[in-house]
Amino acid sequence: MPSIEGEWNYNIAWDGIETKGSFICVSNTGNNHGKVVTDGFGFRYADGADYIPVGTTCYAWVHQTEALIAQTLETFASAPFNKVRMCVFPKHMPYNSNDPELYPFHKDENGKWDVAKPDFKFWTQFESYISKLKDLGVEADLILFHPYDRRGFSSFTMEECSVYLDYCINRLSAFRNIWWSLANEYDLISAGTNEDWDIFGSKLKSEDIYGHLISIHNFVHMYPKKDWMTHVSAQNNDCRRVKQWRNAYQLPVIMDEFGYEGDIESNWGNLSAFELVNRAWVAVASGGFVTHGETFDRKDEILWWAKGGKLHGESPERFAFLKSLLYEVGQLDPPVRKMPVNTDPNANPSGEQGESDIANSLRVIMALPEDERNQFMLRVTPLIVRNPNYMLQYLERTCPSRTTVRLPENGLYRIEAIDVWEMTRTAVEKECCGNISIRLHGRK
Repeated sequence: MPSIEGEWNYNIAWDGIETKGSFICVSNTGNNHGKVVTDGFGFRYADGADYIPVGTTCYAWVHQTEALIAQTLETFASAPFNKVRMCVFPKHMPYNSNDPELYPFHKDENGKWDVAKPDFKFWTQFESYISKLKDLGVEADLILFHPYDRRGFSSFTMEECSVYLDYCINRLSAFRNIWWSLANEYDLISAGTNEDWDIFGSKLKSEDIYGHLISIHNFVHMYPKKDWMTHVSAQNNDCRRVKQWRNAYQLPVIMDEFGYEGDIESNWGNLSAFELVNRAWVAVASGGFVTHGETFDRKDEILWWAKGGKLHGESPERFAFLKSLLYEVGQLDPPVRKMPVNTDPNANPSGEQGESDIANSLRVIMALPEDERNQFMLRVTPLIVRNPNYMLQYLERTCPSRTTVRLPENGLYRIEAIDVWEMTRTAVEKECCGNISIRLHGRK
């Protein structure tokens, strides 16, 4: 990943062998826009081109058969997703317990993984898959550690983890489409402490000279903000909390896991397509970004979330519709609203016996503990995001036949009713301003 045009020279010394050479770095062409970087509460490519993450989860697709891997890449070629959450290590959990042909490391004479002896065949194949994703315009959000393990990778010592991370950084960071995800559900990995993750995150930031994006993913407890974080990778089924995390972290927020379209027994994996799409729009209308997931029970146990293959659900085309709209309108942010902080919850704001409904409601809200107060305000605040040219309001599962749109008095605006399931956009007002009452179709 050279960052400056011109002639570059290299000198590599390894295992007693020295190699010298040079190459010419030219300007980028075609679909090469460089790595993805953060831009305020959003993202862009290094050359300034737009990048809005609309990802998917496909944990162990690189650990499957050659035929299944080829099918997964074929699916990516036509799917709308421009990011994939994927693991370096194989996983062990329901629908995902098969042994891969290759592992990242060889074992020593005692049958223990030897991190000083990487299996070059595995890493060569792994690089080829990252390269193919790159050619398809898909960012590889690499999960470096995870708790779903029966093979010993999740119980590495700190020293072994450091050697492994060194190898990942030195070997993979030259790919422009790499992101680092320190862990999937870090708080389920018993061998790691918050201090350990902080050490690993600082290591990635200091030793990856190309400055790829870095995050860490939670099960229940959000990891506290650290300097090495470039964005927030969150798991929660309440996508309205994006606003809270934007404010707390002052970073872009990706809802990387808010449920899966499917029908498996686990409650996180049996959402209807409508509910998955609804949650995605809630996240976007709260100022965040989204990641798709699919878990349909199949006799062959090839579930997209685990092994890749083909997509079978109804949500991907609707994620494509959402992605197209987002690229049209650009980065959207919720309005900044500050709650009053100096109100005495025990005082009567009006000084009279009969206070107004608003004043009474405010007094009750301010008497709540801070976390409950924040959650209440998230639930009752309309889902509106905007930029200088566009405003988006999402009405969720409500079914109004009429609603009021509040626009500035100056300027002329076009109002469209967007059906997120039918994937239609219908102009209901072509030139208007101020407060406008519009008719809707009365459907969710």
